Amino acid sequence: MIAIFDKDKLLNTLIPIMYTVSGKNTSPLTEGILIHCGDDNICTLTSYDFEKGMRTQLECEIIERGKCVINANKLFQIVKTMPKGNIKITVESSFKTVIESENGFSHFDIKALSASEFPVLPELRAEKGFKIPQYLFRKFVNRILFAIGQNDSRPVFNGAYFEVRDKKMTIVSCDGNRLAHLEYESELENTNNDKNPLYLLFIVPGKTLVELMKLVKDTEETMEIRVANRQLLFIVGKYILFSKKIESAYIDYERILPKNTNIEFYLNAEELRGAFERSALIIEDNLAGTLRPYVKFTIDEVLSISTLSSNGNVYDEIEIEKLKGDDLVIAFNCKFFLDVLKVCDQGKMKLSFVNPLTGVLIEPQNTDEGKFTYFVMPMRMTH
Repeated sequence: MIAIFDKDKLLNTLIPIMYTVSGKNTSPLTEGILIHCGDDNICTLTSYDFEKGMRTQLECEIIERGKCVINANKLFQIVKTMPKGNIKITVESSFKTVIESENGFSHFDIKALSASEFPVLPELRAEKGFKIPQYLFRKFVNRILFAIGQNDSRPVFNGAYFEVRDKKMTIVSCDGNRLAHLEYESELENTNNDKNPLYLLFIVPGKTLVELMKLVKDTEETMEIRVANRQLLFIVGKYILFSKKIESAYIDYERILPKNTNIEFYLNAEELRGAFERSALIIEDNLAGTLRPYVKFTIDEVLSISTLSSNGNVYDEIEIEKLKGDDLVIAFNCKFFLDVLKVCDQGKMKLSFVNPLTGVLIEPQNTDEGKFTYFVMPMRMTH
């Protein structure tokens, strides 16, 4: 294989692919990029770690067709440090690989691997899908990402649930301590091959969403999501991010969200976030794990927020617009609650409670770009 690439174009193409290259040192092949120089001066680059991967194409001058696997990090670092201009990559039959600058003054000899040993790729085809503006998808995922579990023994908690029914999209994430829920109703562009109305239910692994968010930009340009039996395809510009779905039924999240609450009030979201940020400054878990400081809510005519830990204590009062209910004392994990407040817009938010053991329903001031609802479980108070 012999091909000549423009340095800047090759480097810019490699950057997103690096997101999906395995860093676990489990196999030299999953740490590499499959490079296939075929017809029409088009080079296809693919990464795959058995769970997720990425594919894209790049124009170049192909002198001799062929394919191989080159260590991704090594290739990226070489290309990054090469002088401007063209870069020539030559892979011999022994897989000795020469990467050199256009003038030949910069020259690397490395070893490639056989493309035949690269993991077998899933079929990158799907019959059903839809398009959505990138800025909307980015906004939605950023507001539910924090509630996805990490390495939880229950697989569904490690992903985000998507439900798309014609014009309505629902996204839910839950890690057992807090739940994020989005409803968005608008004209999604239906790209089903059979032209039937949209009806899609799927769970995207959280790790896939993290990598996807590095690709998606704050632009009105659309991205496409396509759903197959076991695979998901995310098409963003010239990149295809593909991933396995989480194969499991999702939790009955509607049963978790309280329907009949006893106490409800409005307050300023920015003031509440400020109080939690001050509480976070003095909270520190006990090293033995026996003491877990919490933020205590005392609800009467105002909302009193107090925190006591080995580092000190902090107290705040926030004015509320009470809609209904009696007084209440309840406590929360500071980080869990603050994660919600960090993704809410400034303005009013509504807090609703059933009792001290049920938790809180948090409803930020809604916009035309979706209705967001959050739920945080309480902590048991010890004093």
